[in-house]
Amino acid sequence: MRRGTASAAGAALAAMVAAGAARASSGLDSPEIGVLQLGRGGAWVARADDPLAAYFNPAGLAAQRTSAHGGVHLMHLRQCFTRLGPDGRPVPPSYTTAIPAPGSEGGPDPEVCAEGGLFPNPQVAGTLRVSDALAVGVAVLGPHGVGARAWPESLPYTHPSFGAMTQPSPQRYLLTSLDALIVTPTLSVGFTPAEGISIGAGLLWGVASIDFVNFSEATSAEGGDDFSAHNDLRTRARADDLFIPGFVLGARWAATERLDLGAWFKWQDAVRAKTDLVIESRYWTAAGLKNEDPCRGDSPGCNVTDEKGAGDLEMRIPMEAKLGLRYHHPRAGAARSSAAEPRVRDPMVDDVFDVELDFTWAHNSAVDAIEVRFREGIPVRGTVVGTVPPNADVPHRWRDVLGVRVGGDFVVIQGLLALRAGGFFETKGQDDADLNLDFHLGHRIGVGAGVTARVGPVDVSAAFQHTSFGPLDNGGKGRLKAVSGSATSGYRSVQSVNGGRFESSLDEFGMSGTMRF
Repeated sequence: MRRGTASAAGAALAAMVAAGAARASSGLDSPEIGVLQLGRGGAWVARADDPLAAYFNPAGLAAQRTSAHGGVHLMHLRQCFTRLGPDGRPVPPSYTTAIPAPGSEGGPDPEVCAEGGLFPNPQVAGTLRVSDALAVGVAVLGPHGVGARAWPESLPYTHPSFGAMTQPSPQRYLLTSLDALIVTPTLSVGFTPAEGISIGAGLLWGVASIDFVNFSEATSAEGGDDFSAHNDLRTRARADDLFIPGFVLGARWAATERLDLGAWFKWQDAVRAKTDLVIESRYWTAAGLKNEDPCRGDSPGCNVTDEKGAGDLEMRIPMEAKLGLRYHHPRAGAARSSAAEPRVRDPMVDDVFDVELDFTWAHNSAVDAIEVRFREGIPVRGTVVGTVPPNADVPHRWRDVLGVRVGGDFVVIQGLLALRAGGFFETKGQDDADLNLDFHLGHRIGVGAGVTARVGPVDVSAAFQHTSFGPLDNGGKGRLKAVSGSATSGYRSVQSVNGGRFESSLDEFGMSGTMRF
């Protein structure tokens, strides 16, 4: 029998590693990174008029001047989770103690929210025009998500008899902290083989480094989460994948003087990474406080397992595709953007306004489960005959997501000032019973607005977008089981750990500058 085991942390870690390559409808927080894109609700694939086209549609490079781009999003993600049991009531923290359940008299608030402020998400890109028909672009950017999140390990409350106390937080088996550094360098080319037609392709090199913490069970029993008798284990996992290869393809066709079509496709290899694992046993006292003296005179670190290369994780990254239709209204009598470079487009000079409609698809159903496998026989210190189970897979059972985006620009002052607005909708990507705190795949609705002011050769842009997520609510009938050390329960918790309601919203502000030479 394996008692005292780790860990669901490794499995949930895999989901966050995958965030380094997933984008748009494939599980992240809103459609697109980039300040112009943000202000247009992500409707940009046919316009593709700044150096970030190296990733989002490399065909657009062929109509750009040599230029350099830098920008940043300041993202505020609010997430809250209310854990419920199958009876629809908050799950008690322990079935062997008199600690009040969340939401009961004298107990803590049943809703637990992530802690965090503004998360900066930068991007840099550049375009080099090689000839009238050829341009090369490079972009370095992260996923459109918040790379640092912290959920409480314990909750304060005032007991009616004993005063100020704490108890372990109900979401701890899903997530307590995440710190991620993820970048996706992209090298692309855009080429114009014939007037009005451009094509492009780019190579991706994804890099991810993740540090992740949650809790697992040593044993599992009916009736609630038994953290007493040192039953909870705090698990911390770290993984690095320094090469996640992939490619993007893009096309743009000026079908008429006023109508453009754009298309984009992305494929990226699965995330595969070695996982280092740190496990702390005897983490809580019977009163629900952090155990500050777990070894009781034994050798220091007697309850800490520190195993390098403990296991392997793998997660498939969904393919994505976009198709865009853009109407732009040419400015009467306007001179071409560049007489020396007739194929260069500049919507702030050439157009009065434009409106774009995009359709998106993400093959999320490729992610049925996140595979996490540990070596056989890794002992867990501080437990009796404790070893890490070899299989810590976590089911996700995602389904394909479809989206629609609408946005446009209006040039207030030719060559000097443009305003933009847009919005998007994406369908639900998972069943409520499979909710997890790694990604929120409820339906998403977002609205954004932005502005660009041209100051000499530099376009200075700002934008704001709000994204609302459809809540995931299974009424307490979740399907996700934590990894446990109990052989009698198949090394999974008896009760689900994801029953309840998960809510998210995202506000973000972006600023960027693009210099054209």
